[in-house]
Parts: sequence; structure tokens; C-alpha cells
Amino acid sequence: MRAAVTWEAGGPFDVRQVEIRQPGPGEVAVDIHACGVCASDLALTTVFGAPTPTVLGHEGSGVIAAVGEGVDPSRVGQHVVVAWITPCLLCEQCLRGALHLCARRKATSDGGPAQVSPLSADGREIHQGMATSTFAERTIVRSGSAITIDPSVPHEVAAMLGCAVPTGVGAALRNAEVSPGDHVAVIGAGAVGMSAVLGALVGGASRVVSVDPSPVRRERSLAVGSHEAVEPDGLADLGPFDVVIDAVGRPETVSSAWAATRRGGHITVVGAGRPGMKVELDAFHLFHDAKTIRGCFAGDLVPVRDLSWMVDLWKAGLLPVEKLIDGTADLAHINEVTAAQVSGQVLRTIVTTGR
Repeated sequence: MRAAVTWEAGGPFDVRQVEIRQPGPGEVAVDIHACGVCASDLALTTVFGAPTPTVLGHEGSGVIAAVGEGVDPSRVGQHVVVAWITPCLLCEQCLRGALHLCARRKATSDGGPAQVSPLSADGREIHQGMATSTFAERTIVRSGSAITIDPSVPHEVAAMLGCAVPTGVGAALRNAEVSPGDHVAVIGAGAVGMSAVLGALVGGASRVVSVDPSPVRRERSLAVGSHEAVEPDGLADLGPFDVVIDAVGRPETVSSAWAATRRGGHITVVGAGRPGMKVELDAFHLFHDAKTIRGCFAGDLVPVRDLSWMVDLWKAGLLPVEKLIDGTADLAHINEVTAAQVSGQVLRTIVTTGR
């Protein structure tokens, strides 16, 4: 099968033939139809230390093609979203209800338990990035990581429901708890930030302001649904806000979010910060202003629990995921897709496999 292999940290994608074994006990083989390129994929080997060579990708959808021992054979043919977080339901975090923070999720980074990859090329093991590897025509995952989705949902939309959309929507609705009438600012107009805009609108925000240095992305944010769009330097003049969602996660953006939030307001940091980055807060104002600041991992959502209501929102026209999609491109063009996305020219060009 074809897969996009990253041979060295930060290296380009090499689309080539890769071998993949049959699904083992408790596993399924998913033929990937569509996948998005998430910023986390691009940082996995350079920032978070994932091993190479690897096939990355964790924002994918497809159809179950085969099942391993112990998996209901009727699952073959089901349309699914590949979940990169599959809670064990046994660890302390799961038992407390924080399924998205499961300590035993299967991963090749984040300190998760190691696993034997189902991928190889010329006799050499190819690591399975985030235990999903959706930058390929097929992947092998645990049965619980293939979340069934209504087949009426287009694969391109379903792929977005694997990471970007739930991360942003969850940041607004679950973490920040945006309420009717709230004034909300979203820092960062990438796919996660724009999903947070959609989530804020679902929550009833009466004013949503997008913040981004790119004029292209500011214009795009208005098309997605933001009421206003400003450069970073303009945020301070528009507040204070009830809620500020930081979809970037750098010290300067966290500080800007804090400064733009009203007393008693809420700051959600959903952007993935880099190891070693420090954020300083004035101790007096931390006490005096009584603001709440929270980190938000994966939007506080888990596909196995939350995918169905996101689909319901999409069907009702309240979550127009299509507004985030610029088009599609075959897997062979993944390097061009990535370059366009990093440059800010597009939010998401969905990679397809011709399935």
C-alpha cells in the first residue's frame, strides 16, 4: 500500500510502498479515505520526540476492511473515524471521568506505552505515529479506536471530526463553557481556532473576535463566522472579553489572553505549547482579578463518547465543518498540502487516497 513515510525528524514525506500486516486480536484494519494534516503531526518528531522512520497522521476517516480475532465480523464495512485517544476506563483519570487524559492511551509519544508497529518497508520497522498512521491507504488500530460514524457524513467532514473540530469546539463548549451573550476572543485562526469560533457560536456567543497576524486567515475567519478579525496588537483595544481562547499556546499569546479577559472571566489555552516555555502571571492580579485559566487537552472531548453529538450538530447545520475545508488532494501531494497549510494559505486541504 502507499504511505507517507518520514525518515528523519522534520524531514519531508516520502510517499512510497509500505507493508502492513493483518489485524491481530482485538484490532481492525481501516482503509483510509480521507485525512487532515494537523500541526501536531508536523511537530511530533521535532518537538515531541516521536521516533523515526514513521508514518504520521491522526485525523482520518475510512471504512473497516478486516477484523482480527475477538472483533465482531459485522464491523467490516462500517464507516469510522480513527481516534487517537482511546480511554482504558481503568486508570485514575478515566475513573474520575477525564477520559481524554487517560494515562494508558496507546501512543508513540506523550510517555504512552510502546507498541509493535504493524508497518514495515524493505524489512525495516516503520513506527506508527500516534498509534494511528492515517497518512496511508490503510492502518491497523485497536477496535475501540475505530469509532463508527453515520455513513451519510462525507469522509472529508468525518476526518475533521477526528481532531481539529472536537479540539476547538470542545475548548469553547466544554472547557470555556461559552454561554449565551458571551463576548469571546479566539487567538489563532488555524483549523482549531476556527473550530473554537464555531463552538462559541453554538454556545450562543453574541460577539466573537478572531485574532491572527495573517490577513488571509483574518479574512477567512470572517467567512467562517467571526464577527470581527484583528491583528494581535488590536486585541487589547476590543476587550475586556468574558472568554478568551488561545489556540496558539505561546507565552506571549497566553499573556495577551490574560490581559484581554475581564475580571472573573475565563481563559482557555488549547494551543499546544512547547516544552520549556514559561508563562508569567502577576501574583497580585491573579488574586485580585479572580480570573480562571485552564489548559485544554484535545478539547476535553473523546470521540467514543462525543462524536455522535458533533455529528448531530453538523446535521442540524450548526457545525458547518465544510467552511474549514479548502479542497482535497491525493496522498501523492502531501508535501504541497503541508507547505500551503504551514504558510497560512489554507486551513485544511484534506488528503485523500482514492479509496
